[in-house]
Amino acid sequence: MNIKNTLIGALLVSAPFLINAQNSKVQTAWRNISDYESSKDAASLTKAREAINAAIVHDDTKGKAKTWVYKAKVEYYTYLDNFKKEEAKLTEITDKDEKKTLAYGNVSLAEYEEAGKAMQKAAELDKDKAYQTDISMLGIMMMNDVNNLAYGRFKVKKYEEAADMFYSSFLTTKMMGKKDTNSLFNAVLSSQKAKKDEDVKKYTEMMIREKVANPYTYNTLYDTKMNLKDTVGAFETLTKGREAFPNDMDLMNKETEYYLKQGKQDQALANLNKSIEKDPKNYIFYLVRGNIYDNLANPKDSNNKDKDKPKDYDDLMGKAAADYSKAGELDPKNFDISYNTGALYNNWGGYYQGKADARTKMDAEQKALSDKALNYFKMAIPALEKALSLKDTDKTTMQALRKLYLITGDTVKAKEMTDRMKK
Repeated sequence: MNIKNTLIGALLVSAPFLINAQNSKVQTAWRNISDYESSKDAASLTKAREAINAAIVHDDTKGKAKTWVYKAKVEYYTYLDNFKKEEAKLTEITDKDEKKTLAYGNVSLAEYEEAGKAMQKAAELDKDKAYQTDISMLGIMMMNDVNNLAYGRFKVKKYEEAADMFYSSFLTTKMMGKKDTNSLFNAVLSSQKAKKDEDVKKYTEMMIREKVANPYTYNTLYDTKMNLKDTVGAFETLTKGREAFPNDMDLMNKETEYYLKQGKQDQALANLNKSIEKDPKNYIFYLVRGNIYDNLANPKDSNNKDKDKPKDYDDLMGKAAADYSKAGELDPKNFDISYNTGALYNNWGGYYQGKADARTKMDAEQKALSDKALNYFKMAIPALEKALSLKDTDKTTMQALRKLYLITGDTVKAKEMTDRMKK
């Protein structure tokens, strides 16, 4: 007899025995799973794992839905057993809820994830839906863990894992016909804490697509795209956000900030005017608008060197002064407001003093320019004195005041400021 044919014959004879052997592995797994479900005996779970791991790699049983249902159960029960062990370690925690949250934060996800993969495999193989009930029940048990795992991971600062879990929770509830906005928001928050900009972008864009976005969503997506150097995309986000929430102040302010960075002063001013109409008692709007007028009156080139003053210089400086004054009324203890006001009048005086110095002869016009400059210098002093009272160690303010005291002829105060600077 041909040796090859003999070998094939032997295999054919032994095939039924091999199939039954592997089926017995599945049965062994099933019996030990049942024992564990009733007794919670860890030894039964270990035996079930050994049996099912042999069955899932054998050709005769690895393609059966039942095999993978048991594999999913073994992995899930192992995860639950590990959770209990983590909980038992927290002997110093007396609050039961906190103990559970920390255990969910620390338990290994390896078996939980393996259970999910096995359950998916079982569902794919279960063509006649014979194990649909088992798969569904296990799925429900696993779904109940998702939120707990998410909050637990967040609690122990495993933010990237927390984001994945919150996202899974959102997808799960969506499959059930609901939209858990909170889960998706928490996925964004977790990704921010994990400093994962691409994930923040993914989840915020999903919030917009799912129509559960709020102004904060657009703000966050704008900041994220700016971090990713996507300036065009960032502005598109702002535009859509402003369309969706036209009255939101934060988005309007963010748009103003964008315009300022892009050098689009007119658009920034238009937004600030709207902001002031909506919130006329917010000092920051007046301070920023005053600063814009100030910058428009004193333009600089790319090397930060002074450019020629515009024809409406005085008008722009007057608007800036008025806004700084209003800001000071609303927030009288703000150093920046007082300093900016003093700096503005100092620069305004310097502008007219420069004009006076440029004249070749002493005449009435030269005197008028000098007087005008002196008047602005004097107006700068009280603002800077107030700024120094709010930040009494600021050397820049001291230097400016010393110079102004000398210009205006107050040598006593100039000496006092010199002594103060030395100290």
